[in-house]
Amino acid sequence: MNGNGSAPSAPSQAGAFADGSPATVPSAAAEATSLAGRTPVLARQVLELTTAHSFHVVDVTDQCVELIRASQMQEGTLTVFSPHTTCAVKINEREDCFLEDLRHFMEGLIPRDAYYRHDDFSVRDPATVATTVEEEPINGHAHIKQMLLGSSSEHVPIVAGALALGRWQRIMFIELDQSRPRRIQLTAQGWG
Repeated sequence: MNGNGSAPSAPSQAGAFADGSPATVPSAAAEATSLAGRTPVLARQVLELTTAHSFHVVDVTDQCVELIRASQMQEGTLTVFSPHTTCAVKINEREDCFLEDLRHFMEGLIPRDAYYRHDDFSVRDPATVATTVEEEPINGHAHIKQMLLGSSSEHVPIVAGALALGRWQRIMFIELDQSRPRRIQLTAQGWG
């Protein structure tokens, strides 16, 4: 409370960052005022592509930036989602040596030619097996890689009409199985 008994509307102290600089959090009143009079915006796009091989990395950052620009969204959140269980969406540096290191690490940790019960149709519940080889490839390794990479989606704040990515950050769709048709769903919601 301030001197007149009301809550302050300026940012409040919320501790400090590791470098000692103060961390502040805007009060609820200040946040509500900043969005007053703005127009709600919802923008969606589906990207369709065919991956070329296992560990094919597709940078979708430019398509995300274009969606935000075309929507004229100023504040909000972008979600990049993959509806596939053998692909991942990750934010990191799009640098060839790093991506090659990640590929080698994942393949060493989870080799394609190891035994996976998922691929052994003699032990799997028939209700979980698709009807054709195209729908049910031998890909237990790719499912495990996706689980370890840990994400079928990423969320990025939209601030002042731009994605609030770090200097080197890119949004990447990573194929973990084989060449296949894929879809990536982009959804942005916020205010214009």
